[in-house]
Amino acid sequence: MKTYNIKLTFEKPEDKQNLLELFQVHKDIWNYLSDYVFKKKLELSSKILQQRTYHKCRKAFVKAPSQLVIRATHDVVSTFKSLKSNGFLNNLKTSPIKKNLSIRLDKRLYTLKKDSIKLTTCNKRIICQFKQYEKVKELIEKCNVCDPLIFVKNNEVFLALTFDIPEPIFNPNQCVGIDLGLNRIAVTSEGKIISSSEFIKNKRKIRYLKRCLQQKKKNNPKKSDSARKHLKKLKRKERNYSKNYIHHLTNELLKTNCNTLVLEDLSSLKDKNHGKHQNNKLSQVPFFTLLTILRYKAQALGKRVETVNPAYTSKDDFRGIEKGKRAGCRYYASDGKVLDADLNAAINIAARWGNKNKLPVSFVFPSDGKYKPNGQGVCQPPNRLVPSTRQAHEFIRG
Repeated sequence: MKTYNIKLTFEKPEDKQNLLELFQVHKDIWNYLSDYVFKKKLELSSKILQQRTYHKCRKAFVKAPSQLVIRATHDVVSTFKSLKSNGFLNNLKTSPIKKNLSIRLDKRLYTLKKDSIKLTTCNKRIICQFKQYEKVKELIEKCNVCDPLIFVKNNEVFLALTFDIPEPIFNPNQCVGIDLGLNRIAVTSEGKIISSSEFIKNKRKIRYLKRCLQQKKKNNPKKSDSARKHLKKLKRKERNYSKNYIHHLTNELLKTNCNTLVLEDLSSLKDKNHGKHQNNKLSQVPFFTLLTILRYKAQALGKRVETVNPAYTSKDDFRGIEKGKRAGCRYYASDGKVLDADLNAAINIAARWGNKNKLPVSFVFPSDGKYKPNGQGVCQPPNRLVPSTRQAHEFIRG
């Protein structure tokens, strides 16, 4: 599944007014049905709700098309079922209210063409144009289009097209390990090092401003309207900045010939108490968001993301000899060699998955000081890829 949001344009100004009127009618019907289900304690069934309320809605909302009433009925039942499955239904004191203007269309409400969509409104059918991007054009021709969502944002109307994309065939060839951290947010077993110093620096600035505004809001509760607005703006800025950085980071990590990416399972890392200073540093890096975005992007490219237990990945020597000692970014091996600690950990992460699933590991020898990042914080590994860990040991010892 993949969704693209496209802005709609109208041939006549009255067409937009007709569509906005349809949004308002749908919202009124939705709230009416929601209040009916809540007060009557009705069984959550679209068929039962439609039998009891269809003719009432047709009389109360004369302009509404019949299919709009049916669509609102299904949406209300879906909302109550979601509340019930999440355990919130019994705690409701009032019925849920629909505030935003949005409609999930079905076949009787729209007709989709290559660069336009024909919509049913309360008065007449209108035609809305949209810009046909190359990717969207390709998906419309090749994939099935699910029922789109039409919604209003900032007084503009958008169409969300969802495509049912078949999963590409996965043929595993090699696996690459990725070690996640704070100073170096990601280090791959192929020698790619990505620093997070600039990202953490900007995050600290935003968080400092948030603390100042929160203190001002606490000290002056009556005169905190300006602080509240700025605080909301900063929260949105921090969220967007983190998400944008993670998107660029995942694009860089996916630039590899290997189609299996192995990461550490850090799901329980933030649940433990590491001390106030360390907890603050850990909260600045969105590891879960990184894993989520990396998974769906890898799936679109025919790749797979796996996780392993992170225990002892940075303490073990990837060559299988006696354990050494780690000090910062250096790993002092038991045979006297100095290795890059994060690169050594990335190889151990890949080998932990590769040995279990009989998959060769792609990596470079992690000699400390040999691979230095360029100005962008990313160093490119050599073109030679060692096919397996055992052959790499023979190569190193030979």
